[in-house]
Amino acid sequence: MKKIYLCLLTCCITLNLFAQSNHIIKDMANREVIVPDQITGIVSVGGTPAINAFLFAFKKGNIIHNGVENERLSKMPFWKHQEWFLPKLFSMPQVSSNPPTWTPNFEKLAQTQFDIALVNNPLTAAVVEKKGYKAAVINWQGENNIQRSMTFLGQLFNMQSHALDYNNYYEGIVQLIKDRTSQIKDKKSALYLRVSNLSMPMVTTANAIFEKAGGISVSSHLTKEHLSIDMEKLFVLNPDYLFVWGKKDVKMALHNPKFKDLKAVKNKQVYSVPMGAHFWTHYTPEQALCILWVAKKMYPELFKDVDMKKETQKFYEKFMGTKLSENQLNQILN
Repeated sequence: MKKIYLCLLTCCITLNLFAQSNHIIKDMANREVIVPDQITGIVSVGGTPAINAFLFAFKKGNIIHNGVENERLSKMPFWKHQEWFLPKLFSMPQVSSNPPTWTPNFEKLAQTQFDIALVNNPLTAAVVEKKGYKAAVINWQGENNIQRSMTFLGQLFNMQSHALDYNNYYEGIVQLIKDRTSQIKDKKSALYLRVSNLSMPMVTTANAIFEKAGGISVSSHLTKEHLSIDMEKLFVLNPDYLFVWGKKDVKMALHNPKFKDLKAVKNKQVYSVPMGAHFWTHYTPEQALCILWVAKKMYPELFKDVDMKKETQKFYEKFMGTKLSENQLNQILN
């Protein structure tokens, strides 16, 4: 009986030690954070759509413990797409206020079990930690933000090889485009625009995408995000290609007479950006696909062999662990 007791005691101690096993990481604000080796619950307090997309890229949708309760938000298209990867999205508590403030909701956080909260700035991290929760910063500031975010999450989840696999994929696409477009003298120019209100979302991200796709971003001289412009400024920028915020924006650009003299409109080179777990032109691991998609739009003769539907399906299956249906692929790309 004594032997059985000692055996059980040893097992309990071993299991307890395993449960308490931790490792130290540096988050994207260069803060040291002690995290469990086995993370079973995670929430995002701010920047939730983008952070979710990165978690999906590590096949971690099953450990996300926060969702969307606000009726207005739940009707937005990208949340519906996120439900593909996180079926319980609309049945879990919303732990921060609506964008763009993303203020932590501590009443909801208290109702939620999680090991760590992902936040998008050090100030929010400090506020969350003051309440006794563990927090780590993930954000889109600086160069190579997609690869750096994947590297950070690889360390967080002890999935460094998966992060490296993604980063090699991303760099492979960039190199492929560089090889095929390096001899082009007359590079195409592009702009990312919400036509309905003449605003430019995620300016620096769009700049990076267009340049990596072998083109020229007409907003490359701008460094602030989410800028608004007027018609006069739009005609000064006058891009060869206009990448816009949805089918309604495409229709408005092509059929509203005030846009008719834009080069992109004259040549029918106006395209709605794809949207999967997030808008491809935003802060998301899907950006790798976006770069390839943009390159194929601007230089179709150089990328005839690239089948975006097949490439998209392979990407989501490999990195997000989700085999998309034909209908889902069409919804993303169209």
